[in-house]
Order: sequence, then C-alpha cells, then structure tokens
Amino acid sequence: MANLSRQLETDNQGNSLQTLLAALDRETAPSLALDAASLKERASRSIRRKKPYISFMLGGDEMALSIDSIQEIGYLPTVMPLPNLPPWINGIVQIRGEILSVVDFLVLFGLKDERTPLRRSYILFKQQDFKFCLIANRITGVVNLDEQRDALDPYSPEKAGHLSQLAAFFKGLFNLDKRTVCILDNEKIGSSPLIRKWQ
Repeated sequence: MANLSRQLETDNQGNSLQTLLAALDRETAPSLALDAASLKERASRSIRRKKPYISFMLGGDEMALSIDSIQEIGYLPTVMPLPNLPPWINGIVQIRGEILSVVDFLVLFGLKDERTPLRRSYILFKQQDFKFCLIANRITGVVNLDEQRDALDPYSPEKAGHLSQLAAFFKGLFNLDKRTVCILDNEKIGSSPLIRKWQ
C-alpha cells in the first residue's frame, strides 16, 4: 500500500511538472515568436541596406557602378565608327534596337591600358533619360556595399596620380579583401556636360 501511494505521488509530481512546463511554454511562446520575428526583420534590414555595385576593370584599375545605373552588361558588339566625333567616342552600336554611343573612359580621362583584352565588355549606363555604352576590359563581379556603414576612403586629387582626371567622378575607394575598388558616382557621370553633349 505504501508503495502504491508513493507511486501515485510520483505520478502526480510527474504530471504536475509536465503541466508546469507546458504552462511555461504557453507563456513564453509569444515572446519567443516576437524575438524570432525581430531577428528576421533585423537580418532582412541588413540585407536590404547592402546595395549591389557591378565591378569591372578599366585598364589596370577596378571600378564599380551602382546597379541602379546599369541597364545591362555584355560583350561589346561590333562598333561602327563615325566621322567628326571626339576620340573618346569609338562610334555607335545597336543594342536591342537602340543606337548608342560607345564611350571609352580610358581615352577620355587619359588612362593607360596595358592589358587590352581580345574581347572587351560593355556596361549600358543609364541615368534618367541619358544612356551610353561604357567600354570595360572585363566585368569582375558584384560588390555589395552598405553606404551607411561601409566607410569609403577618400580619393584626393593631389594623390590621384594616373586617375586624377577621373577622381572627380568617385564616391570613394572601397577596400575589399586585397582589392581596392573605385566606387563611381553615377549621378555625377550622368550629369556631366562633357559626356552629355555628345549623346
């Protein structure tokens, strides 16, 4: 009889412990759900903050433009030269039914290109109503940049060296692993009177 009584007491303690744990789970579940939702939202905001930039080689230097200013990228098709154009406009190309000027920043800004590839790439630059094909040696990938948190190093024209003429179009330098990427300002490029007058 004593054994049975002890058994019933143990069963009741087991049940009451399970009941207590179940009650605790019910009470803490909404808080845990809120915490999980908060963590997801924070992670989502962090991803949204990062802005993709398409990176490319311009001569021996790596540059990047905001994906917002790029309509497409690809291999440069056959360029048709035209008379009476400045030397930094190689001619025109037809891409998806549009006739576009082909702009060579290497020539425009007096940069050296010691490694001319056999097949060059293009970036179809678009800023509001203004479009042109920018020649690139090659597309190198995507750089994700949080413009509020990732500090860009300033690029001073005094120390610019061979990039001094292009430095006015820089937002800054982004150091990524062992690479230094020059982040270009698409608004400055798109509003440049020098480039726009030849559209």
